[in-house]
Amino acid sequence: MKKIIYLLLFLSVSPYIKSRSVKDSVKWISIEQAGKQFLEKQKPVLFYFYKENCDSCRIQEETTFLNPEVANYINILFYPVKINAETKDSLKFFDGNYYKNSGKNGTIHDLVSKLAGTADSFPALVVFSRRAVGKSFFGYKDRDEIFRILIYYAEDIDVSTPFEDWYKYHKKGYPPGQKQIITRLKIRWKILDDALKQNTKEPRKLLLNFYNYNKVSSSLMRTQTFNQLQIANYLNEKYYPINIDVFSQDTLKIMGQTYINENKSYKYHQLPIAALEGKMTFPAFIILDEKEKVLIKVQEYMTPEKFEPLMKYYGDDFYKKENFNTFMKHFKSELKN
Repeated sequence: MKKIIYLLLFLSVSPYIKSRSVKDSVKWISIEQAGKQFLEKQKPVLFYFYKENCDSCRIQEETTFLNPEVANYINILFYPVKINAETKDSLKFFDGNYYKNSGKNGTIHDLVSKLAGTADSFPALVVFSRRAVGKSFFGYKDRDEIFRILIYYAEDIDVSTPFEDWYKYHKKGYPPGQKQIITRLKIRWKILDDALKQNTKEPRKLLLNFYNYNKVSSSLMRTQTFNQLQIANYLNEKYYPINIDVFSQDTLKIMGQTYINENKSYKYHQLPIAALEGKMTFPAFIILDEKEKVLIKVQEYMTPEKFEPLMKYYGDDFYKKENFNTFMKHFKSELKN
């Protein structure tokens, strides 16, 4: 039944496909090229495995991979490798070993079986992160679905968050067919100057979120993590949450220093550069105590479940009594769906 649906979809989009320019497609390279380039510059490697007589594979290639938005994203941020799963060629992998199609996995090449498993499920994607850790994804992926995978690796979310958790919140923040859901903000973000003035009268912790609108994971932190109802209520009560555009043109003053945007080629404002010590990795936020002393700097994507104990560890002053691991032993989440 699935094959019939995919075939009907393929026939319905065929005229559109033929009108597309080839320049919009993914620029596939060989395994050898990917391995050599990876050693020079670490970018994720995207393996695409297909079969000749596979309707789903053709749809994948002639819709998703011909989408200029998808193709450009892959071409810039990945080393893409396309391999016929049934090829008879001998293939040299990154480990230096040569693999052939021995027939022990039916018609599937030995290297494909090694990377994607023995299940005959195509198309298949295998993505290796910058740290050379691989994960398989099976079946046809449209624009929305493949971007959930691509962004996960391109923005190094794999370092801190299981894919299933990322997938859940990305799908919630970016429903199928929408570039982003319009979300009512429950958290009351404050302007830096206003927050600092209020802090002199009513001291609280400060949360400085350095927002990079070029990063999808930064947007999800704002709309899904910080904006989760219980988290937003807690931050509004115990913190002064401050959202700082990393490309801001404003003059910002904090900790006795004045920061501006020098409008250099890198475009970043001086404050996030100073606060992050020049390591411009996002999402990023810092927590300050009531006297504007830095308590912690975080530069990774966090789900609500991961962020909640951190904000309470500092917000309720547990950091003054015990280390974080000890705190986690008695911490109980109050999050509700």
